Amino acid sequence: MEYISGVVERITFENEDNGFSVIKIKSNGYADLVTVVGSLTAVNVGLIICLKGEWKMDSKFGKQFAAQDYHGTLPATVVGIPQ
Repeated sequence: MEYISGVVERITFENEDNGFSVIKIKSNGYADLVTVVGSLTAVNVGLIICLKGEWKMDSKFGKQFAAQDYHGTLPATVVGIPQ
């Protein structure tokens, strides 16, 4: 199991029925945004998120972090505060 944390920059896909989401986070140590997939309900842009999971290589979408668990902390920006 690996851990990664960062700020949610974008929500690429969100399935409200089962909670599956694809998000992009900005994480220290990575030049590009990191793609995270998994059951990520109640995640907003600007949220600081700590994730536990594993790296995987998707044949279509490339390297992704498959989150098995996560928790968020206070939003890093005003945009991260739900309306």
